[in-house]
Amino acid sequence: MKALLRTLAIVACLFLIGQTVRHAYMLWFEPRASVLDKYDKPLKDEIAAAASVDELLRRYEPVRKEADRVRAERRAANREVGYNDESEPFKSERALRDAITSWEERAKEVRALHFYWFVGLFFAALGVTFYLWRNRWLGVTLVIVGFSEFIYWTSPTFLGSTREFDRLLLHKLVFSLVSAVLLGLAIHLLGVFSEEKSDSR
Repeated sequence: MKALLRTLAIVACLFLIGQTVRHAYMLWFEPRASVLDKYDKPLKDEIAAAASVDELLRRYEPVRKEADRVRAERRAANREVGYNDESEPFKSERALRDAITSWEERAKEVRALHFYWFVGLFFAALGVTFYLWRNRWLGVTLVIVGFSEFIYWTSPTFLGSTREFDRLLLHKLVFSLVSAVLLGLAIHLLGVFSEEKSDSR
């Protein structure tokens, strides 16, 4: 049992510490500028500066109306607008729509992170309790379930450039740090790395 617990603890440490460092890097040190930004700068700056999805929506509505007007004109002239049309206002409409969709997805991820992390906390606490006072195997199983939730839901998110993405990263960083501390506490309580002569329980 000790060998299994030690292996699982080491693997969990690798995941939690590695992804915590990655979250910190992405949040504070990763370069986000591109040499191509100068060509799309005004719109990208507007999207990045948006403080809420409602603000993005307010910017999207007039662009959408203009795009609909141009589409109607082109249809009247028997010229359809292709999806990948890079002319204005279609390029701005697509960029703002993508930003709104991304914002909403990140907001859903933050809610899911909170819910599932606390589910993991419940199972981990229940597992430690069972391990110490009832049944070691059931306890280990529940601890594995709990820490699997921690690791999965705090795992890295790869793309984003809005404030909601930064909020998601910050939440994942905090929850990863707390998960690592809880792992250390569980290792201590379960005596995972203690040197015992016999493992009779």
